[in-house]
Amino acid sequence: MITVPATYPIGTAGQPWGTAEREEWRSRQSERSYVVDVLAVLERLRSRFDVVQYGELDYAPDRYSLFAIKSRDWRDDLAVALVTGGVHGYETSGVHGALQFVERHGTDYAGRINLLVIPCVTRGDTNEFIAGTRMPSTRTARSANPARRRSRRQSSGA
Repeated sequence: MITVPATYPIGTAGQPWGTAEREEWRSRQSERSYVVDVLAVLERLRSRFDVVQYGELDYAPDRYSLFAIKSRDWRDDLAVALVTGGVHGYETSGVHGALQFVERHGTDYAGRINLLVIPCVTRGDTNEFIAGTRMPSTRTARSANPARRRSRRQSSGA
């Protein structure tokens, strides 16, 4: 049987956290690394899947390439299964889950469906992945792709 403590070790029950509580919570979090947690996994997947860059996130002073993982033998006659992972707050389980799924089970679907996995979808200013720093919204990530900006301007007549 699992014993759950009656109170959380940070803060006072029923009271909003202040700066000190947030800093204490952050100090207990493990360090996150896009290079280790995402890019290294993508490199391992390149032998079995097509890994394509579809955009770039410019989050000064850093830049993060955004990737999609596709079935190697894509066929137009097959259905497409889209798997996305994202970040909510400080929870990175969506990103890790999407990458683990494709790494462990992705080839099980070869020839049955086209698999498209986008492991790092961000939405809104509360999304975080990189060492507890806030990442811009999806709109910013999308606009970081110059080809997409051009096609949007062309379709709107701008």
